[in-house]
Amino acid sequence: MKRNINILLIGIFCIGLSGCYESVVRFWNNDGWEPPPAKKKASSECFEELRSLPRPKNEYIGSKEMQDWLSKVYDPAENECMKRKGF
Repeated sequence: MKRNINILLIGIFCIGLSGCYESVVRFWNNDGWEPPPAKKKASSECFEELRSLPRPKNEYIGSKEMQDWLSKVYDPAENECMKRKGF
C-alpha cells in the first residue's frame, strides 16, 4: 500500500513539474517574467511597422495560408526589425 502511494505521489509531482516547465524555462532565460523595457519598446515599434504588410485573404490564424505567411513573411521581417533595433 505504501508503495502505491509513493508511485501516485511521484506521478502527481512529475505531472505538476511538466505543467510549469515552460514557465520556469522562460523565467530562467529572460531574467524574469517581463522582458526588459527596451526590448518591450522595440517589439511594439516593430509590431507597428509590420502592421502595414499585406496579409493573405484567409485571415484566421489557423488557416494554412496564414501560417505560411507568418513563417515566410512576417517572422523574417520581425527578426530583421529586431536586429535593427539591437536585439
